[in-house]
Amino acid sequence: MGNVEYKQLDIKSIDLTDTTFVITYGFTLTQLKKSIEKIGILNPPLVKKKSREQYSIVCGYKRLLVCQDMGIEKLRCAIMGQGIEEKDTFLTGLFDNLSHRVLNPVEKSITISKLQKYYSGEVIVKKFLPLLGLNPHYSVLDRIKPLSGLDAKVKDAVVDGRIDEGAAAKLLNFSEKDRELLFQLLSVLRFSKNKQNEIIDNSYDIAKRDGCSISDFLNAKGLKEILTDSDLNIPQKGNRVRYFLRKLRYPKIIKAEKDFMEVRRKLNLGDTIKLTSPPSFEGDRYCIEFQFENMDDLEENLKKIASIKHNKEFKRIIEG
Repeated sequence: MGNVEYKQLDIKSIDLTDTTFVITYGFTLTQLKKSIEKIGILNPPLVKKKSREQYSIVCGYKRLLVCQDMGIEKLRCAIMGQGIEEKDTFLTGLFDNLSHRVLNPVEKSITISKLQKYYSGEVIVKKFLPLLGLNPHYSVLDRIKPLSGLDAKVKDAVVDGRIDEGAAAKLLNFSEKDRELLFQLLSVLRFSKNKQNEIIDNSYDIAKRDGCSISDFLNAKGLKEILTDSDLNIPQKGNRVRYFLRKLRYPKIIKAEKDFMEVRRKLNLGDTIKLTSPPSFEGDRYCIEFQFENMDDLEENLKKIASIKHNKEFKRIIEG
């Protein structure tokens, strides 16, 4: 790293708005402040001179924020030699962070964005993604990289684990207004990772197919009635919202499902016989399962199953 000089610096001379070498995001200072109040700063922040009277932060961003908040005016700092290249300065800060903690998804995205200034995509994928605890694949790079460009509240939700990082990255495919609507929907209904992606994917496909904005159907009366229904709990609202969007996205499949369920009800097969359709009606293989306790049960179930072939409505569904 070259020579490092230790010196008392006026905190005002350290530019806390200059985050050229900073990757830290999504933190609280409460515990750190208590520690500094009790034992002081054991590890001086590392800075680098950027002009005659100003310094940039390399390591110790949170420590400096706490000192500023506490009204500390002067602080002993480690000052990097000015001959060190910008790339190596950034790597110093990065490896310092990686040596004592795991970065959150947004910090990994910030890191990748800053590494792009110095390295090719291939080098980032092969060398740096594994260092960040990520698989060395371009698909991973494409999933993580966009996160740093999201609104602060979405990034905070990713850090807190309320929004899946992959789902959050997809929000950048929408306008600011539509992004806000989708984020609010995901936040209120607290969907799982897979369901978050389902909601976003279906919304995107509907908007693209119909040439409309997300607000055109997320503000629809039917959806608002679901969200404001006080008789429904959050999981129930979530299931109905998913069905609402699936119905818009796949109207033919939803109609086929409803028709099949109605015909199955009319067949009156009882509780011991289970008749299921192909998943999403993509295929032509139906399934019948049944349980029996004795030979009489077996005979009765077989009679019910045999009667299905004479049902005109069921025949219409099967044969199209």
